[in-house]
Amino acid sequence: MYGGDMTCQRSNSDQAESMRKSSSIKKARIQIVVADDHPIVREGVVANLKQQRDLKVIGEANDGAEVLALIKQHRPDIALLDLRMPQMNGIEVLMALNELKLETKVIVMTTFENEEDIQRSVKAGARAYLLKDCSQQILVDAIRRVFNGDVYLPPQIAQKLVDRMQKPQLSPRELEVLKAVAAGKSNKEIGVQLFISEGTVKTHVESLLDKLGTATRTSAVQAAARRGLVQMA
Repeated sequence: MYGGDMTCQRSNSDQAESMRKSSSIKKARIQIVVADDHPIVREGVVANLKQQRDLKVIGEANDGAEVLALIKQHRPDIALLDLRMPQMNGIEVLMALNELKLETKVIVMTTFENEEDIQRSVKAGARAYLLKDCSQQILVDAIRRVFNGDVYLPPQIAQKLVDRMQKPQLSPRELEVLKAVAAGKSNKEIGVQLFISEGTVKTHVESLLDKLGTATRTSAVQAAARRGLVQMA
């Protein structure tokens, strides 16, 4: 009887331990939603993540509005967001999450590595910024580190962020003038558009040329495009 009782106790103890381990494994799985408007890219990312025992993809989205709805419904641990998406872009999704005060951590995955996109993403709350051609191991490592509370910026991305922070910032008005210059407008046309004098436009143009380190309007637009300040058609 005594031996049988001990065997029973061990059996119950083993079962309880097994249940605790099983429950722990389930709780430890990192829940993820993936948003990208290119199905092939999205499917490739999802296939890679499904190979990891501690990761679980619980939703996929084609655009920003769809992924925001998924996040609000499922409250995942991590959201992988493309920057350029229909309906809402990645930055707009980040800003919406901030307003909603949701705890989902965002990792940006994009083909764009210009300084402005990096800075805007980090400023909006992205916890990691990855390029789509990064290795599977980098992606998985970033997810785990972000889940644990870290910020993950690959060296080349971190360097671009530092470079951007060290450069003179364009004022909101200078940025408006720059975009008008990129659209091919003359100083007079810009003045009419922005309700300022032609002389004031000229002053803004001279200032933005100096801040961008360029000598001509054309080179200024090219430099701004490389930095992500304007988008070329």
